[in-house]
Amino acid sequence: MPLSRNQKLISFANLSGWLLITLILMITNVYSQEPESDQQQINEQQVEAQASNSSVEAAPYASRAIRDKTLIANALQDESIWLDTEYGKILALHRITEAKSTFGVLILLHAAEDPQHWPPALENLRANLPRYGWETLALAMPPQTPMSIPARPSSSSSSEHNSENIDSTTNDNDKPNQTAENNSVSSASSSSTSSASISREFLISAYIDAAITYLSQKNQFNVVVLTDNSSAYYSLGKLLPMVKDNPKDPNTIDGPFQALIIANLQQQEPLTKTELESIFNNAQLPVMDIFFAGDYSEQQTARNLHGAVAMRQKLNDYQQLKLNNQPTVTETDFQSFLLGRVRGFMQKKASGVELKKEED
Repeated sequence: MPLSRNQKLISFANLSGWLLITLILMITNVYSQEPESDQQQINEQQVEAQASNSSVEAAPYASRAIRDKTLIANALQDESIWLDTEYGKILALHRITEAKSTFGVLILLHAAEDPQHWPPALENLRANLPRYGWETLALAMPPQTPMSIPARPSSSSSSEHNSENIDSTTNDNDKPNQTAENNSVSSASSSSTSSASISREFLISAYIDAAITYLSQKNQFNVVVLTDNSSAYYSLGKLLPMVKDNPKDPNTIDGPFQALIIANLQQQEPLTKTELESIFNNAQLPVMDIFFAGDYSEQQTARNLHGAVAMRQKLNDYQQLKLNNQPTVTETDFQSFLLGRVRGFMQKKASGVELKKEED
């Protein structure tokens, strides 16, 4: 089609110019958007880093076990004490008597690691015996198979620095509580880190030494020991060598404790014949042997074994207590059947220093 005079041809140079201008504008637009995208990504990374740092800084405990012990110590400040051992500090609960007369103290040894994992039966004794003149000192023994709880990751040096700056700006009214909590954390931390690689036998021995030393400083020498079957062998291996026969009075013994209560709580850890022969090695020591579970075949076999070994060892005072037909024990029941039987046993058999003072 022929062109008219008024129409102009679009030259190749003009077309190239327009294309070049369009390309420059597009490149400029892309480069102007990239910094915004990069800045947005940087902001997101900073937010994630701050959230991660805050989560690390919000965890002041090295492990769950240390957290639990610290919270217990803070919640029970009137009862919680930290006992010194060669492997670090351990948490114990000492509940003083609530009666006019003090007859003695019951030491409770249970392989539960933490008191909050104790069964209601032991907590029932620990909490309610002080109503009737018996103090209680409860210690958590290391279990046969300790739970593996991973430690929390430590924060970086920069996070620690930021945490210190934040802590310095907190209200002064919170300082007493923070100081008490920090002391509890440091005590629990020293125990956790130092006892990680020590054998269970050595730990139990050290814990018992600390408890006996503490009671001696309190002039408490009339002691009854309650131990679960899991801790019984090592606990009595430590205590029995310190017990001496009393030729003047066959009803009493000379030693750090006057009577023994065995709480067979861990059914999966029955005591063997050899262990029972070692535990029932002192004929003068009064023993109460408590079984909690139903009388099924394994439990009946264990009861028969305990009774037979006690008879062969010629124990002067051995009694079994079976609680399978009794109502379930609760922590707050201050008139439970278990509490009454244990209290009666200690009152009759643990005739030590404190009981003689009350009889005079």
